Amino acid sequence: MGLRQDVVVRAKDVVKRRLGRGIPVEVFDEPYVVVAVLGQSNAHGAGVGLDRDGLDAPHPRVHQWAASGRSKNTVVAGSNPLFHEVPSKAVGFGPTFAGHLADATGRPVLLVPYARGDSGFARIHGISWDPSDTGARNNLFHNAMTRIRSGLNIAPGNELAAVLWHQGESDVPLLTGPAYAEKLDLLIDTVRAHFGEVPFVLGQMVPEEIESGHANYPVIDAVHADTPRRRASVAYVPGPRSLYNSETEKIHYNADGQRELGRRMWDAFASMRSNVRRSTDTA
Repeated sequence: MGLRQDVVVRAKDVVKRRLGRGIPVEVFDEPYVVVAVLGQSNAHGAGVGLDRDGLDAPHPRVHQWAASGRSKNTVVAGSNPLFHEVPSKAVGFGPTFAGHLADATGRPVLLVPYARGDSGFARIHGISWDPSDTGARNNLFHNAMTRIRSGLNIAPGNELAAVLWHQGESDVPLLTGPAYAEKLDLLIDTVRAHFGEVPFVLGQMVPEEIESGHANYPVIDAVHADTPRRRASVAYVPGPRSLYNSETEKIHYNADGQRELGRRMWDAFASMRSNVRRSTDTA
C-alpha cells in the first residue's frame, strides 16, 4: 500500500509541477535580498481568501524564483500564490514578509519558495526534510539548497537575508520532541554551513490546532519555541488566533491569518536586525 501511494503521489506531482504561469516582470539590475520560504502546507500557502487584485496584488519590488509551473527557473512577480516545489493555489505568509522587507530597505526582494504540503523530517511518501536522509526519493532539504544557490546566482551581489520556516504538523505523530529538535537544529546548522549565519524565523503552527489536535502538538510547538535558546539568530513567532480556514480545517491559517503571520514574522526579523524598521515603527 505504501509503495502504491508513493507512485500515485509521484504521478500527481508530475502534473502539478506543470501548472500555472507567473506574472512576467523585468529583473532588477541591482542585487536582490533573497528570502527562502521552506516547510510544509502553511509555508506553501493554504490560506483561503486569495485577493489577487487587492491585498495579494504584486508588490513592485518583490519577485520570486519560480520552482515549478511554466515559469520554472525564471523570475516572476512574488505574489500569492507562489511557485513552490509544486505550485500553490492559495495565500501564504512569504509575500507579506517580503513586502515589508522591500519597503524597509528600499531594495528588491527575491523569494525562493520551496515548501511542500504534508512533508516532514520523518519520511512521508518517500519525501523528507531531513538533511541526513540519503534514501529519500525526494529530499526537500537538498533540493531547497539547490534552489537557494541558483537564486543567489541570478545576479552578482545577491544575498540570503532570511529563511522563513513553518513546519511540524506532519511530524507531530511521527517524532518525539528530542528527535524533532535534533533534525531542526541539523537543518539550521547545515544551511549556515553553506550560506553563513543567516537568520531563521519560525512561525507557530495554528494555536487552535495545537490545542485541539494530537497530544504531541504542544511538544513540537515547545521545540519551536525553544529553538532561539538552542541556536542564535532564530526567532519564534506566535501565530494569530481565530484565523484558520474552517472548523474542520484548523490546521491551516486562512488568508488573513497568513498575512498577519507574515507581518509578525517580519517584526520578529526586524527586531533581530537593528538597521531595519518594524511594521509598527513610525517613519
